[in-house]
Amino acid sequence: MSLIYKIAEKGCFLLNKLPGGGPKGSMSGSMSADVQTVKIPRSMYSGLDVKETEFEGFIYHRFRSRKTAGNCKKAIFFLPGGGGMMRAMRIHYDTAKSLALRTGAEVFFAHYPLAPEYNVRYALAWLERVYYYEILGNYNPEDIVFIGDSAGANLILSLTYRLKDKPGSLIVISPACGLEYGRNRDIRLQMEPKDPVLTVAMNDMIAENWCRNVPLDSPDISPEFIDYKDFPPMLFFYGTHEIFYPHVSNYVKQLERSGVRFDAVEKPMCHDWALVKYFPEGREALSRMVHWINN
Repeated sequence: MSLIYKIAEKGCFLLNKLPGGGPKGSMSGSMSADVQTVKIPRSMYSGLDVKETEFEGFIYHRFRSRKTAGNCKKAIFFLPGGGGMMRAMRIHYDTAKSLALRTGAEVFFAHYPLAPEYNVRYALAWLERVYYYEILGNYNPEDIVFIGDSAGANLILSLTYRLKDKPGSLIVISPACGLEYGRNRDIRLQMEPKDPVLTVAMNDMIAENWCRNVPLDSPDISPEFIDYKDFPPMLFFYGTHEIFYPHVSNYVKQLERSGVRFDAVEKPMCHDWALVKYFPEGREALSRMVHWINN
């Protein structure tokens, strides 16, 4: 664990002690904010061709390096996390931009339907249609990479499970495992003091809204209940300071038993650390993603 990460994590814990402050307070507030507006950072227009497309009432963006223009050989389907209740954050856009510039791939960045108006199954159905009607028409399945973090990681796993024409590979970052209630919730409560970003109360809000009318042990929600037969290879990042960690570590063992090929990167760090370029570990993770996509 790098010194800069140790300092940042300690600062998060101090800020979290303030009423409504710190990352935990900020995240909770974002989940209650308006999620209908989509506005990408101006920085995305530097070095990239940006195209906005409305598909069945929702938006996705296409990001391409101006150096590759219309000569992209690979596509990335990027599903940003946020518990199904938050729009993409700066770390998502920064990662999407870096991947577009460093791989030459075309990035399809999906602003999928969110709670409280919509639930996970509605979003999955929309994403499946985007994949078939908007991406597969221009790229072969083996040349497509799915990437998602947190709830977006759950979505790419559930979406891949649904698809007949599966992508060539997946990049999975900090999936939300163990969302069922009971004993699993108690385990997350025990981990909560070690997590500088997430709370079990946020998980409960997600279960009530994003997972509305869907059993929590459904493959549409929980990666642990997916059948990984015929799954493509996966690059998998997660941290030991996440409330999901005990369940994620068990999930890794499940993947090993399933026979699916995957590379797992575990760090003593927080949720979504692999997307934070300010940490040396995050920059190293990005380089591994680039290598994974290019090979």
